Amino acid sequence: MSFYIAEYVRLILKEVSIIIIPEIYLFENMEGKKVAAIVPAFNEEKTIKGVVEALLETKNISEVIVVDDGSLDQTSKIAKEAGARVIKLKENKGKGTALEIGTRSTDAEIFLFSDADLLGIKSFHFERLLFPVLESEVDMTIGTIDRRNFGKVWAWLLLKVESPFAGTRVLKREFWESVPEEFKKEYFVESALTYFAKKRNLKIKNFILEGVFHLIKERKYGFSLGVIARTKMFFQIIIANILLRLP
Repeated sequence: MSFYIAEYVRLILKEVSIIIIPEIYLFENMEGKKVAAIVPAFNEEKTIKGVVEALLETKNISEVIVVDDGSLDQTSKIAKEAGARVIKLKENKGKGTALEIGTRSTDAEIFLFSDADLLGIKSFHFERLLFPVLESEVDMTIGTIDRRNFGKVWAWLLLKVESPFAGTRVLKREFWESVPEEFKKEYFVESALTYFAKKRNLKIKNFILEGVFHLIKERKYGFSLGVIARTKMFFQIIIANILLRLP
């Protein structure tokens, strides 16, 4: 009930021209389900602190786990100082493997997966994603970065295009464990989660994370290495979608 009151108040305030107001989700985890936030990170020292701090401020999250996927920078140190439990991998295993290691390190029933390179992320963004799953309204929520500066049409189109591959999402352990291991590899994992959820007729809800952006790979790694990393990511996504649709 408190959620609907908060939503009503937000709409009223919006009507009276109070423009800058976050969406507030004043809900209780009535069933007491344990929620673990899992953040796979590779050389994310520039952004990991903000992500961890937002997660720690998020209501109903029991623990924040950063899986340092073989970083060569200060990612682990910064994440630990920010308050996360850090699992440090000796070498880069890929995003999907890092997520799997994170899920095996907790007994949580609900997982919140977050990208480590988010800028502008706040606790209310994560609460918005958590609420529908904790309330059993849907089986999975997906958060995509804000593209509204491209205009309404492009923003709508990019939401449809990007949401199947978005890394920030909330889902149940039982669904995660049902996804075949061969698809929990590197950047295959997001495509696989979306594919198997739709194949099993699970309820999915997409959200735009207002005011949230990625630190682009070209800025993280330099132009040349960033282009290589981006090309690798897109190639893996394309291959994953081809393999998932083969009989």
